[in-house]
Amino acid sequence: METLSPPQSLHPVLLNNCTREELDQYFCNTWELYDWLFSSIKDESTYYINPDPLRHPLIFYWGHTAAFYINKLILAGLLKEGINEYYEDIFAKGVDPDLPENLETQSKWPNLADVDAYRKTVYNVVREVIATTPLEYPINEKSALWALFMGLEHDRIHFETSSVLIRQAPAHLLQRPDGWEYAVSSNTNIPENKLIRVEGGKVSLGKPQDSTIYGWDNEYGSLEVEVKPFEATQNLISNQEYLEFVRSGAYSKKQYWTAEGWNWKQRTNTKHPKFWVIDKTTFNYRAMFDVVYMPLDYPVEVNAHEAWAYCKWKGDEWRLLSEAEFMFIAKEGRSDDYDPVFDASAHNLNMFIGSPTPVGQMKEGQTVSGFNDIYGNVWDWLKDDWYALPDFKTHPWYTDFSEPYFDTEHSMMLGGAWATTGTGASRFYRLWFRREFYQHAGFRMAKNA
Repeated sequence: METLSPPQSLHPVLLNNCTREELDQYFCNTWELYDWLFSSIKDESTYYINPDPLRHPLIFYWGHTAAFYINKLILAGLLKEGINEYYEDIFAKGVDPDLPENLETQSKWPNLADVDAYRKTVYNVVREVIATTPLEYPINEKSALWALFMGLEHDRIHFETSSVLIRQAPAHLLQRPDGWEYAVSSNTNIPENKLIRVEGGKVSLGKPQDSTIYGWDNEYGSLEVEVKPFEATQNLISNQEYLEFVRSGAYSKKQYWTAEGWNWKQRTNTKHPKFWVIDKTTFNYRAMFDVVYMPLDYPVEVNAHEAWAYCKWKGDEWRLLSEAEFMFIAKEGRSDDYDPVFDASAHNLNMFIGSPTPVGQMKEGQTVSGFNDIYGNVWDWLKDDWYALPDFKTHPWYTDFSEPYFDTEHSMMLGGAWATTGTGASRFYRLWFRREFYQHAGFRMAKNA
């Protein structure tokens, strides 16, 4: 299949004064990004594989984002009926099983040509909704157009999560799309990962109800936390640092893993991080579409179990950051209205480049106290289980977005990654996954001061 030329990811449109043209441009850009990503798939048969055993085949995600627009626009009253009732059922909802054997999926999926045709129809229908729906400001959670914004940001979430699935597919089944570039790795000047002391203080969590950009239900609410003094690593843990852990043999020792983490490791027979590729006596690196030499200065990408095991290896006092600590660092020296979503090139967000960048390279995004890559590059796994902020309430058009996962089986991450676009790159965005699941995610270490 022919790869597409690269679209430049646009900033989110504002709820209080966006024009019809801006909405249309943002929708088209969102759609083009997804098309560009999926143009990496060489052959139709690849759409029907499960690169991750905990997720549907890729064909589901190709149809899912389109069906989501239709289903939500119907709920909001902007459409009277759907396009294909069967598709809007089978492509309606994703999965989150605890084990591969608990994955509930279709025995047979539609052929690619039919899903392509469905997507084209949805594209035209959504653009017609944008062209004809009255714009009444401010657009908020009670506005019919909230459903459109919900579809737009959901589409962009799946651009990122689908990129992780495609990255797990065998490289020979893929081709790097035109214009998709990887950051240059020097591997010769990896900075020392110094500790920075933070004295702590009060930090407020939660998104204001009158924010001018779209937000998911879990972002709203207000919580003030007193952060006690702590220390944390200046940089995300690099591939070089994690390689020491693996080569020492400690990665294979039960004593460094939580019980849950060790059970996962044994069950899956995992020997090293997922995006490392064994090459005789060393490791290469699985980038998005290719296997390349190991970029030792990139941040390591691991699941939460692997992050906790590394912390334990370093000593009992080490742990991951909390949400409150992360946000305290992120807000240092920045105005109350600062949001990285509108400053993405300082943080390696919003497809600034199509890979991680060497740790600490994005100096423009450095915090006052010297922390690097707080926003962007790769997500930061946190110590917190997924939880609701005070005054949380679900949105009636998407009641199962957040609430079913408020438990002890899903851990939080913050900060966004290079593939995070739209309002996912906002300082208010909160993300969660099962601890065994992979995203473009790494970690930094922290300890009490």
